[in-house]
Amino acid sequence: MRNDFTRLPLAASLLGLLLASTAAFAADARDEVFRAYQKMMGSKFTVDITTVSGGDTLKSHGDYDTVDRIHFKNDKMEMIVLPEGTWMRTGNDWMKPPVDMSGMVKQFIPKSVDDMKAMTKSASDDGMTTWNGTPTHAYTYSVDTTMMGIHVTSTNRIFVDAAGRIIHVESEGEAMGRKSHTTQDVKYDDSIKVNAPV
Repeated sequence: MRNDFTRLPLAASLLGLLLASTAAFAADARDEVFRAYQKMMGSKFTVDITTVSGGDTLKSHGDYDTVDRIHFKNDKMEMIVLPEGTWMRTGNDWMKPPVDMSGMVKQFIPKSVDDMKAMTKSASDDGMTTWNGTPTHAYTYSVDTTMMGIHVTSTNRIFVDAAGRIIHVESEGEAMGRKSHTTQDVKYDDSIKVNAPV
């Protein structure tokens, strides 16, 4: 059951972050949020994720050099995903899994705008607000989809700064009957580089 905790709430939370562009079948919200998503995925960024479910807390961190060059880690494992291969470690040593495990990370990145729209069931423009003292525009959207054969739902609120970048996400998710609350903080950093472990 602990493996369920480390994977399923995280799936719902990352889905919330990486589907941010679809917060919007409402015409007045769709274009703005999609531009924010495009800016995030076209940038180098980090995301710090805290997921609370059933009294357990899981903290995760991801570095995105590009959407194809990702360094992801939490309390249970660490993974580097590159076009040329995937490396994973749960202790001190890196290894290349005998089976391609990159799907554990790549599955959170939608393949197309149409896929994202299909997963987003409703959206609203919440107007201007602030996050940590920063003026932002907030949007709320709901997701209903299936990941790895598991039904995942979530309600998500994103905060977009004056530069049009997503900087914070709050999500309420459910997978396999287990509910989770997730917060995600996104920071943009042009110095991020993700390479194969040495």
